[in-house]
Amino acid sequence: MLSDAVLRSLQFWLHDTALGEFMRDSRWAWPICESLHFFGMSVLVGVVGLFDLRLLGVARGIPIAAFHRLIPLGVSGFVLNAMTGIAFLSATPDQYLFNAAFRFKLLFFLVAGVNVLVFYATTFRRLLAQPPGVPLLRARLAGGISLCAWIGVMAAGRLLTFFRP
Repeated sequence: MLSDAVLRSLQFWLHDTALGEFMRDSRWAWPICESLHFFGMSVLVGVVGLFDLRLLGVARGIPIAAFHRLIPLGVSGFVLNAMTGIAFLSATPDQYLFNAAFRFKLLFFLVAGVNVLVFYATTFRRLLAQPPGVPLLRARLAGGISLCAWIGVMAAGRLLTFFRP
């Protein structure tokens, strides 16, 4: 865990960036970023959610590779969310850095990130070699963890406004 002194330094640095100033001073920057953030989240969770449900055994007749072709679209949703999230953080770092919901959101991001790395390093190639049908237990586990982690990211993100420091 980062010390309060480190978090305060990060808070002041983020607040003083050009992006932070732009987000606070522009009439349209925040609402546009908010709209883009929700769009990115919809794309990300729509694609990743479908893939995770397929890993869990839903729509077994559709090959995993067919769902996997959508993953670059989901990654673009993630990149859009990361960019707009950084903009929000830069505008009001004090509302995020000291917020328990934000810390949980980062924890869920970490779980989702580690899960996807482990999945692609250990399971994905084996899964593609399997005949269509019931996925490997490891794949189902990865899909369940991913689905839960992204739901956690969304829930914690929504709770940000309720737990302002």
